[in-house]
Amino acid sequence: MTGTGKTSNIQEKSSEPGVNYAVDIVGLSKRFRRYTVAGGYTTIKSSLLNMLFGKTSGKPENYTDAIRNLTIRIPRGASFGVIGRNGAGKSTLLKLITGIYKPDSGRVSVNGRMAALIELGAGFHPDFTGRENLYLGGVMHGLSKEEIRKKFDQIVEFAELREVIDDPVKTYSSGMYMRLGFSLAVHTDPDILLVDEVLAVGDAAFVSKCKDKIAELKKAGKTLVLVTHDLDSVERWCDEALWLHDGIAKDRGDPRRVIDHYRQFVEHGEEAQLAADSSVTADKSAKGNEEKERRWGSREIEITGVKLIDRDDNQRHVLHPDDAVAIEIFYRVNHWVKEPVFGIGINRSDGIVVHGTNTDIEKIKLPDLGSSGRVVYKISRLGLADGKYSLDVAVHARDGYPYDYHKNVMTFAVRTKFNYAGMVVPEHTWEIMAGKLEDELSNTVPNGGKESVI
Repeated sequence: MTGTGKTSNIQEKSSEPGVNYAVDIVGLSKRFRRYTVAGGYTTIKSSLLNMLFGKTSGKPENYTDAIRNLTIRIPRGASFGVIGRNGAGKSTLLKLITGIYKPDSGRVSVNGRMAALIELGAGFHPDFTGRENLYLGGVMHGLSKEEIRKKFDQIVEFAELREVIDDPVKTYSSGMYMRLGFSLAVHTDPDILLVDEVLAVGDAAFVSKCKDKIAELKKAGKTLVLVTHDLDSVERWCDEALWLHDGIAKDRGDPRRVIDHYRQFVEHGEEAQLAADSSVTADKSAKGNEEKERRWGSREIEITGVKLIDRDDNQRHVLHPDDAVAIEIFYRVNHWVKEPVFGIGINRSDGIVVHGTNTDIEKIKLPDLGSSGRVVYKISRLGLADGKYSLDVAVHARDGYPYDYHKNVMTFAVRTKFNYAGMVVPEHTWEIMAGKLEDELSNTVPNGGKESVI
């Protein structure tokens, strides 16, 4: 739990005349030395001898640039969201703003009292009671003893810890501990609120209360800096968004546009990873014991390849509910068989069958297959909810006897902007018809011998 008053030893007032920035960051950079243990361990004796005689390992020092030449200027009263993958530098940025870290270069200026929800309860002493820690934490946030006394009941009631406030906090659960820290931070009347992935601090009701409190502070004109993987929260609360990637500002601007750009980047990375995984799976399934578990059959007809393609004939591994896709099954006929059946199955990652069908179920009459060819199963709209799925393909006899069955031959993901429940997303629209229910009902029955037309 970190709080600062007006300024700190590494923070300055903004020097630009006529500009009222709550947070002003110019040319900020921060790097960390990497310590890698490769090989065996040294003894204390050998380390001392090396230092005494000036011996080194000869290995160059490695550094990680967490933040690189970053400039951010956040006006007073604005809401600013920071997104990016793990290791992008988001938490480092907040710790530089609060003064936990010292920048290697650049300037950080903060104007106003700041409440940082980074590591809730980090300043609490485990042997002190909740009451004692509130007074201690309040002082760290820049409040006087009298100000803490006036706000004490509000803080305790919000945290829902009235019955245990005089117990040592070491007896608290992790959720109780974090609730006390959150409640203290948001009741210090901050001008600037920094939030780093700490909204999961209790049950659903308490999380909702936390979000309402943050919305209340935003409405009151407080400056909000939100670091989160919850993209919906950034879109809902923030006026501007920054996408950090390897310490660099990859994109910045309207939250919807930046989030869409970030999602595309994540999907491209996931597409490449799933394609690589599918390639490895195909290699493994072609030999060894894996073949018996993932592929079986007598091979009168053999499946030689499978592709999942979009409407432009591009092979895809990351899709969306509205996408049109096709499953291409390539085959080779080793021995003629009567009435073969081709089938596909789509399974969710937990093994639940989402969809399965074959040419026999749908009464599809197959032509002469020749010596080789391709069977295509076209889906005009995929309609699956967010998640990971696997694909089964098979060719077998009408009685189910397998010629060639491939289990989990391919893995793909479906990504959506919304958190739909369930497994499918049917094509749908919402229609809202405002008006009095009584008026609607009165139009459905005869009125004075005259029927109303609806």
